[in-house]
Amino acid sequence: MTAEPHGFITRVIHWVSAALIGYGYLKGLDSVSQLADPAVLRFEVSFALGLCVLFVGRFAWTKYVAGPTRLPNEAPKWEHQLSRAVHLGLYASVFGIVLSGLGIALAYSTPLISGIVVAGLVGLHEFFLIVLPALLCCHVAGALWHRLVRRDGVMESMTGKLGQSRIGERNTSPRDQSIV
Repeated sequence: MTAEPHGFITRVIHWVSAALIGYGYLKGLDSVSQLADPAVLRFEVSFALGLCVLFVGRFAWTKYVAGPTRLPNEAPKWEHQLSRAVHLGLYASVFGIVLSGLGIALAYSTPLISGIVVAGLVGLHEFFLIVLPALLCCHVAGALWHRLVRRDGVMESMTGKLGQSRIGERNTSPRDQSIV
């Protein structure tokens, strides 16, 4: 069975989320002390709040409108369980990064709450910054599994026909089969 494609809004939300997460990693701060600059602090808080709003909206959209998965019902139970675990982990990691980052900003800008609180929040923030790429790798590996092995349209449900003739397609032209 072929997976049903995601709608336009779902695809936009997915790829905008991916782009913003990528941007967040590329422009990330080197040190908490950079928050001493009011412009940096304002930008970081605004970015975090925007990402939080996007992911709350994404979660609601997925849960109540678009549906959480395009895995065919016939897919093995372990695929459904692993997909759900990875997706929940992605949401938890993003929220963990956002909330710990906002906590760092608040603690840094509030002299009474500094020191060990900032250190603990930075540790939590760094933990989620490590977990998220690992889960993203699992997410991409799962998509490639469905594209190259299962060939059930799950990857294409989010990417469309992008690369369909190049990725994982076997050439069935008579000319090329005679070589084999």
